[in-house]
Amino acid sequence: MTDTARRNNASTTIRDVANRALVSVGTVSRVLNNHPNVEPDLRMRVLAAANELSYSLPKRRHYYDSVLRPSRNGHSEMSQPVTHLAFCCRSEISSTIPGAFNPYFSLILRGVEAECRQRNLHLIYRIMEDDPNELERGKRMLAESHADALLLINFINQELVSGLLDLDLPAVLVDHYFPELPLDIVTNENYNGAMRAVRHLIERGHRRIGFLDGLPHYAVFRRFEGYRRALEDAGIAFDPQLVVKGNLSLEQGLDAAHEVVERKLECTAYLCSNDQSAFGFIQGLRMHGLSVPRDVSVVGFDDIEAARLISPALTTVKADPEGIGRMAVRKIIERIQEPSLPVTQTLLYTSLVERDSVWDLTVSSR
Repeated sequence: MTDTARRNNASTTIRDVANRALVSVGTVSRVLNNHPNVEPDLRMRVLAAANELSYSLPKRRHYYDSVLRPSRNGHSEMSQPVTHLAFCCRSEISSTIPGAFNPYFSLILRGVEAECRQRNLHLIYRIMEDDPNELERGKRMLAESHADALLLINFINQELVSGLLDLDLPAVLVDHYFPELPLDIVTNENYNGAMRAVRHLIERGHRRIGFLDGLPHYAVFRRFEGYRRALEDAGIAFDPQLVVKGNLSLEQGLDAAHEVVERKLECTAYLCSNDQSAFGFIQGLRMHGLSVPRDVSVVGFDDIEAARLISPALTTVKADPEGIGRMAVRKIIERIQEPSLPVTQTLLYTSLVERDSVWDLTVSSR
């Protein structure tokens, strides 16, 4: 056991983690030992609790032998039944409220796990703050884990990511983009997806269309650019006053609805940066006596499972987070086997899912 592990276990027990995550001790043990039969959202809940309490199980050193060796044909091949990929994600992916996780990232994790099982690869899970001050701790965690490669999920701080690359490990960045860094990228087709959503609204007679913004994030920025381009193509002038700030959460969606009403923006439709904020936005509009879709049409982005279950069922852009997870693993294996390949940006197709949250102004008067 390392000195760090001794200090952690001296002050925090596995039962403390279980209590924080509202799960059994056995579940915590399965998660921290990377047992495969754990639901992704439950796994992320336990990892978040362990991260908050600075707790980790003792390392099992026999897991961490080198697993990639050059073959006679010049490529790399698996010399052991598993390789060790570090699934590194931002702590902000999950809420401090147990169970209140963004399901989008749980689906990415599900895709990563599925691809790793298919390829007999072993995953190491690490959660860290998206902050340069986290860099040294992050490097230490990854060195102690003996990771062979990094999957960097949703990090937006370039200084942190650049510092992690100093570990000289193959890496793939998921759902963000740094032009200056030589990183393979896997993300959604955000730009075209947003264009499809806004064109759908325009085809149904909407001309005053707002945008519920999100975090300073590449995916959100591309969605915003797609929104602007669709307006431009239709001859509708972009009005920055119709862009309402948000942070992709239910709570911010509620706040955005209050702001829309207070500022009397009077848009007939809004494109939201993700489904979570759209849910809060719809609820906030209702609190002000507005009907969705008759008074205000709402379109989300991601098509998480709850989008079809709320009332009205949410029209949204269908992303493919599980596909992103699978593709990220494929790209990292490709990068390990062929280090000299050009850096690539892989975009997964998005499509519009029409449900009940859009009102057709061309056939009905308001």
